[in-house]
Amino acid sequence: MEPVEYVFRIDAFTPETMPMARLAEYLSALAKLLGHAEHTHFVRLDAGSAKLVHQVDAVDAPKVETRLNGVRVGNAPKDALQAQKALEELLVNDNAVATLTRSVDGEIVVPFVGRDRPKQITLPAFRESTTLQGQIVRIGGKDETAHAALQDGETYHAHIHMKRALARQLAPYLYGPPVRLYGNGKFERQANGVWAMLDFRVDRFEVLDDRPLGEALAAIRSVAGNGLMEPDAYGEVTRLRHEGHDDQ
Repeated sequence: MEPVEYVFRIDAFTPETMPMARLAEYLSALAKLLGHAEHTHFVRLDAGSAKLVHQVDAVDAPKVETRLNGVRVGNAPKDALQAQKALEELLVNDNAVATLTRSVDGEIVVPFVGRDRPKQITLPAFRESTTLQGQIVRIGGKDETAHAALQDGETYHAHIHMKRALARQLAPYLYGPPVRLYGNGKFERQANGVWAMLDFRVDRFEVLDDRPLGEALAAIRSVAGNGLMEPDAYGEVTRLRHEGHDDQ
């Protein structure tokens, strides 16, 4: 197999107008995009639009081709996708678009939208009633508003605030049983499209039952006439459900 040559064409520059420092930035990002640095070489800068010609040694050409195909469909190693993003940012800042093509047939391997990238839609933040639940792991503050933090498994909720009177009621449950906080959250859409809660104002709370399921079930069964003491309580519930469907 022969070495494979690729061309990265930037429409906003020519060899005469491309600053050397900018060329170095593009080459650095391209090297990270291709990977296999020991077998990837910069060959020349061709005339016309700035065309950064580089060559991949035969030994790693199939691996680089697979890597670039993955970049095109968004299923490549993390460092390759980060390099693609870096190149896109360079192109946006230079008001340019680019293509990475294979020299032998001119096929576009990876397109870069650059300046043609859709403009991000900025939506205003808004407030909405919501709840949080978990264990209180911090509560306090020096001003008139008390601040708290809540741990819910792997999720850590900060930027929680409330009046001092409510904080005094909540303080005994620090590192205690789980609680549910009711209040008003401020939400904002992030650059990646995910909505994030910027802060949470607590209006009230309730302490949740953290007893094991078996213990909680035993407590329910201790209530007279609950039906859960029957030998086949589950079967009876299932039968009633089926009867309900048959009547429809």
